[in-house]
Amino acid sequence: MEIVERFITISGEAPIIGHPVYIYRFSNCNLDCNYCDTIYKNEINIREAEGEIIEDIKKVTNENPHIKVLFTGGEPLLGCRQEQIYYIIKSLPQTEFFIETNGTITIERNDLSNCHFICDCKSPSAGVMENFSKSNLTLLNGEKDCIKFVVNAEDLEWLTKKIKDVRETNRNLPLYVSAVHGELELKELAQFIIKNKLPVNMSIQLHKMIWHDTERGV
Repeated sequence: MEIVERFITISGEAPIIGHPVYIYRFSNCNLDCNYCDTIYKNEINIREAEGEIIEDIKKVTNENPHIKVLFTGGEPLLGCRQEQIYYIIKSLPQTEFFIETNGTITIERNDLSNCHFICDCKSPSAGVMENFSKSNLTLLNGEKDCIKFVVNAEDLEWLTKKIKDVRETNRNLPLYVSAVHGELELKELAQFIIKNKLPVNMSIQLHKMIWHDTERGV
């Protein structure tokens, strides 16, 4: 499996913001979002088989009993990698996993009791919103998965409509909204949510407040 980097840090976004997390950033992505903050997503710095990744995660979680594991990218579910990742998760039933996916690839099954999906629904400002797989709306589990939106000021009216669309398909799915860093004031987003009575949780990109945008491995 091709990996950009892996490191322990504090989770920067919903739904586990602020929690210690072990991040595996897999290489390559099928999108090129306008606001992508991982311009190095196509690098390949580590190559490991599933068994090696399992042993590595075992070591880290044994040393850090309360840590969660996040698979991100790039896009972690590209190609055959989805089955490889599911195999890793099933091999470590005592570990809590999160998969951060861009929403364009259908989640083939959602029977992983120790795994949460964070599905990113791309806004117009991302430039790729039409690629979202609508079948994921019925596959995501409202008790353990969520959808997140990252928006700027131009996306706010779209956000209102999109939330309504999601709610019509999956009423119980938790929704999180954060602002594109540097393009929308948190106060403005908060006021918009309150004014429009949106059934969402506001989130922030905590990692960008703790560390500089250009820092890696954090």
